[in-house]
Amino acid sequence: MQDFRAMHVLLIGLGNMGKKYLAKLEDLGKLPVLCDRNPEKAVGGYPFYCHVGDVKEDVKAVIIAVDPAEHVKLAKTFLDRSIAVLLEKPPALSSKEFMEIYHYPNLYISEIETFSSCLEYFPKDVESLHIERLGRGKGYISPLWDLAWHDLYLLQLFFKEIQVKELKIGKVWELRGKADQVDFSIKVAWEHPNPSRRWAIDGGKLILDFAKEEVWKDGKLIHKGNVDKLRLMVEMFLSGGFDFKSKERALKNLLLLEGVK
Repeated sequence: MQDFRAMHVLLIGLGNMGKKYLAKLEDLGKLPVLCDRNPEKAVGGYPFYCHVGDVKEDVKAVIIAVDPAEHVKLAKTFLDRSIAVLLEKPPALSSKEFMEIYHYPNLYISEIETFSSCLEYFPKDVESLHIERLGRGKGYISPLWDLAWHDLYLLQLFFKEIQVKELKIGKVWELRGKADQVDFSIKVAWEHPNPSRRWAIDGGKLILDFAKEEVWKDGKLIHKGNVDKLRLMVEMFLSGGFDFKSKERALKNLLLLEGVK
């Protein structure tokens, strides 16, 4: 396992998510090199470039948080040099495009919610599952691709087969399907006045609140976590211990989303 403690980490993209990554790199005492098309986004006195081809530092790891349309091309630039890449979701605009980089052993796909303490409380036997992921901001592609993505990779942790049955589009999008034999729904929306990231299991008898890191059972709070999920993910990636199966789950997500009518 590689140890990237003393190294330069290249962060490409200083938008909303990129700034969050930068904060975690600073917390972890790393040596960030920054890249963004907008020169006004240079911050903190760190080395800054507008083009990845101009980077002079010896980079040992790369985090990419830009428009998904650029993900594959940028990732391949570094994967071809055997540099580890953490790629924000969705990693590509199609499964076909993603297959251009899928085979690289040092590619990892962002899966922040897999670091939630709430997951320990997911029960073995489930009858129904209703999910809300209502965001305050706006993403790149659609509420489905940008938000439901998280819940689809989490479902893969607990179920073998995920099937999508229907999608209703409105102010709030609703995806319905089956996870093995369990009926599930996922409601997603951008720019929602009441943000929410939670799973209601068996009619709300058990609630996993990923926004507050809380677990409620029969109306009583039974768990209150205090984890920095993004920091844990970045730290795991930089230690070389990130779950290589993130690629498999990402590919399954792409195939599922491509099949939505």
